[in-house]
Amino acid sequence: MKIVQGTEGRNQGVQWPIVALLIAAIGYNAILAIVNAHVTSLSVTQVALCEFIVLSGAGVIVARQRLTVDDGAWLTFLMGTFFGTVFLSLANGSVLVEALRNVAIVALFTALGIRSNAYTIRAAFLVAVGIVGSVMIFEILAVSQYSQLFKPFSYYQNTRGIGEIDYGDVGLFGNALGFEGRFSFGIFTTPRTSSIFLEQTSLANFASVVGIYLVTMWRWLVRGERILIVSFVLLALMSNNTRMASVFAGITLAGYFLYPRLPRYGTLILPIILLGLAVGLSSWMGPSKEDDLAGRIGLTVRLLSLTDFPASLGLRVADATEFPDSGYSYLIYSCSLVGAFAIWLYVALAIPFRSPEQRRCAWAVSLFLFLNLLVAGNAVFSMKIAAPLWLLAGFMRSSTAFPRLSWRSAPVLRLRKLSWEPAI
Repeated sequence: MKIVQGTEGRNQGVQWPIVALLIAAIGYNAILAIVNAHVTSLSVTQVALCEFIVLSGAGVIVARQRLTVDDGAWLTFLMGTFFGTVFLSLANGSVLVEALRNVAIVALFTALGIRSNAYTIRAAFLVAVGIVGSVMIFEILAVSQYSQLFKPFSYYQNTRGIGEIDYGDVGLFGNALGFEGRFSFGIFTTPRTSSIFLEQTSLANFASVVGIYLVTMWRWLVRGERILIVSFVLLALMSNNTRMASVFAGITLAGYFLYPRLPRYGTLILPIILLGLAVGLSSWMGPSKEDDLAGRIGLTVRLLSLTDFPASLGLRVADATEFPDSGYSYLIYSCSLVGAFAIWLYVALAIPFRSPEQRRCAWAVSLFLFLNLLVAGNAVFSMKIAAPLWLLAGFMRSSTAFPRLSWRSAPVLRLRKLSWEPAI
């Protein structure tokens, strides 16, 4: 492939294949769940096949276009992970694909974002928010019909082996029902919403990604887009009763004004700061086995302290699945300390600092990833979350994204006409 100096000449209309791939990435579980509920029982094989098809589609789009100087980071990241996976597979005596799959999602959707124009990014998020929001409203208004359509408990039990008990025989993913004493806004009496993701954690994370999109692209959006997307985020947070995403939303709102003033090296030292705070808070609050702040960060600190030398070298990759609530341990065990360090560098440095929009995106993405790794395992690397996040990050990485036009001449989407016109 010939390497060129930019992405000039990209199609100035909506690149619908990229939009379709994003919708497939966030929605394939919902389609498979309907098949599992009403046609035939599925297994993890069909899930893996769908992910492979989406990634293959992304690879085809990327391969059909020339490499640019903006592609260096994701290509180096992907190739390095590939060779690292081969080494770890030989060292562990089995074929290991978990880390390579995670990095492939991040890298290929970064590449798609680099090749996207503003029209495509905005259309993709608008369609995604519309679909997720519509199903979420249906779930709130008719939870029994929602459960009957998707049968989330059955789907995740068949394809992931998750959900040994169907509490109340309602057919929902177990954690959607919450528990006594758990945080709640007290606005909705229905179970925690999940929309097309079928489990509540992904909806909360998707709302966070949409929040990142809002603060990054705010000046590109017309009033109708802003109202629609802000309304979605608020409804998702309140109906999902999510603690972490609600806190993150508040930080992101303040970050719109703060992030452009923060230094580049801050994103690099962010995980060190967060882990330092976690150690301090864990010592101050004492041990806890509850599903609260003390319990979550205490678990992360304790598991990290138990990481041994073979695990750091990547010789215990099979144990990575034992860390569903500790992302930092999951990273070390799944791809070794070297692989975890590579992911750290990529997350912290992949998005340039040339414009306020890029600075907001870089800080918001870094905080979202590193903060979630304190309280969750591989959730932030799932395709339904990583795809929209890194599509946006890739667009921010493009050398031709900012600045190209003055803000008063930037392209915007007129919702009434569904056509692109210059802002006035």
